[in-house]
Amino acid sequence: MKRMTWIVAILGMCGALATAAVPAAAQEPGIGEQLVARGAPADFANQVAQIVASARADALPTAPLESKALEGWAKRDRVPPERVLAVLQQLVGRLEQGRNVVRDVGFDASPPVVAGAAEALGRGLTAEQIREVVRSAPDPAAAGTGLTVAASLAAQGLPAAAAVRAVSDAYRSGRGPEEVLEFPSTVADATARGERMADIGQRIMQGGMLAPPGGGAGGAGSGGQGGRPPGMPGSKQGTKTQASKP
Repeated sequence: MKRMTWIVAILGMCGALATAAVPAAAQEPGIGEQLVARGAPADFANQVAQIVASARADALPTAPLESKALEGWAKRDRVPPERVLAVLQQLVGRLEQGRNVVRDVGFDASPPVVAGAAEALGRGLTAEQIREVVRSAPDPAAAGTGLTVAASLAAQGLPAAAAVRAVSDAYRSGRGPEEVLEFPSTVADATARGERMADIGQRIMQGGMLAPPGGGAGGAGSGGQGGRPPGMPGSKQGTKTQASKP
């Protein structure tokens, strides 16, 4: 059950990142209308819409902002609207920083990769750690997946350095995004068996690699690779390109 929960969560995040590449016209109704339809005050909805519109004008991905706004409004009993607006502004800053980091590596700063970098920054990864994941990825699509997974591993409590090492070592060994997507489930399974997160992280830093759940005797922090589950996102799409400076 925990394995499926993590897979669904990661797929949901990847889906949100992919949505960032969809033209705004294809995503009607707009975020303001969506919030009003959920009972949000018009003033709050308009402020959110302005933040999203400003980000779109700056060529930043807006799907993460819209998702965060809807999530914040859903928690309105515990999170005041002004706090939601502040969080959105912080996310805009991380999206801008994430885009710059991705461009520094020479990758095309596509919306999914930029959104993945912003998610990683929000989970405590440094700019250099993000560059490490992006450099190790075979293509931009894999970079976006790797950043999302590294952020998820950090959210589970794995040290950021170990989360980055797990993803980058996997890519450099020839493993694909489909396998990398399983890593949070692998870690969840290991901790459910009583393993400490610190021990898992230590084995990763010593060169052990995470194996997908059910991938054989490898398990968390081993060299076993296991099989690649079919139908998972993360197939090779796009190529490395030299991005122009902002």
